[in-house]
Amino acid sequence: MSDLHAREREDNEWGRAVADLIEDGEVVGMAYEDEGQLLVEFYPDAEGEPRLYEVPDLQRVLDVVSAMLGTGGEAPEAGEEGTGTAAGEHPVDILAEEFDPRASRRGPEDEGFYPLEAAAAVINRCGDLGLAVVSLEGFTLHPDRVERVPGCSADLGSAFRGEPWGAFQAGCNLQAMALLERWPRRSGCAITFEVQDAAGEGFVL
Repeated sequence: MSDLHAREREDNEWGRAVADLIEDGEVVGMAYEDEGQLLVEFYPDAEGEPRLYEVPDLQRVLDVVSAMLGTGGEAPEAGEEGTGTAAGEHPVDILAEEFDPRASRRGPEDEGFYPLEAAAAVINRCGDLGLAVVSLEGFTLHPDRVERVPGCSADLGSAFRGEPWGAFQAGCNLQAMALLERWPRRSGCAITFEVQDAAGEGFVL
């Protein structure tokens, strides 16, 4: 998977927000809105050759850019139309009701350990409910203990801190799914989550 990601900035010449597209610390392109259209420019590499990206990597970044620049719409607040929640019902309560039965185990702090297929569904449902996955970690479940899987943890909230809520939520959830797809799939593997609502409050599932 490519390191390609987007970073929003205010362009002084245009007087509006644009998104730099960055790979391995180098700006490789720019995205901006013009007359209601989201446009993307990629720059040639150092040898003047075109840059190539796999479609899933490119789509992941474009979804984040769309949220950053407002072309994808802001995520609704909890209880608003489109979140899949009833008025007055917190989306985390909905998420817990749906997925608590699918947890393989509960830890001492009542955190749930979710098998991979349930973990992917949790991430997708967070998008529906207006929640952001701000951290996730992989474990191997043994009969008498849980064991952390080296290299399988991510603090996504820190990575996208400071972004507008729509970009923050989209970036966290898209990156969470991309990481989940890359992490090793082995017997007894389970994932723990922390999610955040639009008000900035975090919850361990």
